[in-house]
Amino acid sequence: MNNFTPQTFKNMIPALPEIPQIPTLKGGVDFGSSQFKDILGSMLDKVNNMMNKSEQLTEAAVTTGKVNLHEVMIAMAEEEIALGLTTQVAGKFISTVEKLTQMQV
Repeated sequence: MNNFTPQTFKNMIPALPEIPQIPTLKGGVDFGSSQFKDILGSMLDKVNNMMNKSEQLTEAAVTTGKVNLHEVMIAMAEEEIALGLTTQVAGKFISTVEKLTQMQV
């Protein structure tokens, strides 16, 4: 098996599904006509909506008792994960900007 190639491996297992190829990006990522600030703003709006939903469900559960406790706990967990991820992304972004400003031209 000195001449082992992906094609010979695929021939050995005929039921193996086709592996999609990742296209190479030339010139950066294209988000259409959106700018970075618009994309970041929409993502922050989604996190804010998750936080509002969690708060509204918690308030409804305490005041009316008609909201299932499981829904409240799931919304709170989603909020915690989204907020943690947003905090980490913001930290990495700030770190990257600081490194870029320290670069010598």
